[in-house]
Amino acid sequence: MAAPLTPEQRRAHLHAYADRMLRALTAMDAPETPDEVAKGIRTALMIERLYARCDASERQAHRQPIAAVDNQKLQNTPDEPGHWLDRDPVGELKAQIERMRAATRARTQPHPEAKPQPASVPPVEAKREPRMPKPRKPPSRPLTPQETALRERVLNTVAIPRPQDALLAYHDFGLIHDEDVEIIHGDRLSAFYARGETRETILKGLKQFSRADLNLLWPDLFPLDTG
Repeated sequence: MAAPLTPEQRRAHLHAYADRMLRALTAMDAPETPDEVAKGIRTALMIERLYARCDASERQAHRQPIAAVDNQKLQNTPDEPGHWLDRDPVGELKAQIERMRAATRARTQPHPEAKPQPASVPPVEAKREPRMPKPRKPPSRPLTPQETALRERVLNTVAIPRPQDALLAYHDFGLIHDEDVEIIHGDRLSAFYARGETRETILKGLKQFSRADLNLLWPDLFPLDTG
């Protein structure tokens, strides 16, 4: 007796059978009578149903290993760059940005206003010295050629402003390109794909962040100084 077919082999045989049926139906002459038209439609519907069953079975088989990976905890050291993205490509980014903004607001709280001087003493106007432009901060580590090219492109890119009536989820600031996914995340992409993420979802999430948000996350690659 022949060995029983595996689910993958069954799907392959059924898909090949559907392909042969579709080619045979395509090669037939155009129907001329109502009976021939009805027979052709029934055959096409059966072929379409067979394809749908094969595709549904393949999707279900693909979800099972993804669910098994999601049930395992991905362990990362706290000081590993980008460890937040193992849990949520967009939500953890936003949470980290909010923590950074809160820390910045705490450091820059305005001091209590000074008491006004007596009327007999004329107030002394403090001369404001012209603020010199800050020099560009060098990267904290040597950048790869791809990262250097990304940094130079960002320095020469004017971010697209978001209209007030536009939703953030539908706006693209124009700072992220397709090839930037590999430059930013590198070998971590395989872990994202294993958890069910796709290149499109990661890229869409990155494109929703403004230049200031991207600078908080990757200051070396997305500098604010564009002068």
